[in-house]
Amino acid sequence: MSGVPCARGCKRRGEHYAACESFGGAGGSCRGCVPREAVGDSLICGRCFGRTRGLLQGAPDMLAHLRALTDPLKGTDYAAKRDSAGGSARAVAPPPVPVELFDAADFLVTVLWSTSEMVSGRLPVGRMVVPVAADAATVLAYADELVARITPALGRLAERPEIVPLVDAVIGRPASADEWTVRTIFERWSVADEPWWAAQPCPVCGLRAVKVTPPEVPGDETRYRCASCTWVAPDDVDGFWAEAFSRREGKAA
Repeated sequence: MSGVPCARGCKRRGEHYAACESFGGAGGSCRGCVPREAVGDSLICGRCFGRTRGLLQGAPDMLAHLRALTDPLKGTDYAAKRDSAGGSARAVAPPPVPVELFDAADFLVTVLWSTSEMVSGRLPVGRMVVPVAADAATVLAYADELVARITPALGRLAERPEIVPLVDAVIGRPASADEWTVRTIFERWSVADEPWWAAQPCPVCGLRAVKVTPPEVPGDETRYRCASCTWVAPDDVDGFWAEAFSRREGKAA
């Protein structure tokens, strides 16, 4: 399937056809109109595949994070207070848990479960719900098992039409503010690492001023930018920049 465009309609940023108003850097509002090609026998491009895999692999940690946030005892101060008049004790009621935390956790576990069913050749029907009694460790273990089945089979699933709605559910944008995708859940409750300074020098100015910013969403690119000469690394398609700036000097603001 060489030369077949990505089934999601992805475009190459900054690349334009000759008939485009932005061709040759002439300006215009087009961000890119040349399609990204699907990889091998896959129906999607490498960017869609990488981002989808990254978010699916990061989903167990996010599920555990959400479960910890929905723990009704977490952050609750049950302090016994005596008033000067009667000397009676009273407990402070726990704050209400936003329903969106439960909805997001249920959405994540449903995506993982349904994907696991698809890679096993079954048609998923319905949705999953995270049990109220399940703690973070239990949820994490269950999600890890699902991801362990999904990851080695994701390449084969990418050759089937089911991959398109799956990728939309993982890295796409929901139709309304009341719906989720895996990506928007990670954007809402980020668990990203903090930026840090690389110990290696900038390839342009030679100063140790390269700021490494890990992706806010798993599967996205790590950003490398020099604070001195403003050099910015191009896309790290083969891990070159990750290797070049692998040593840490310290945390960056």
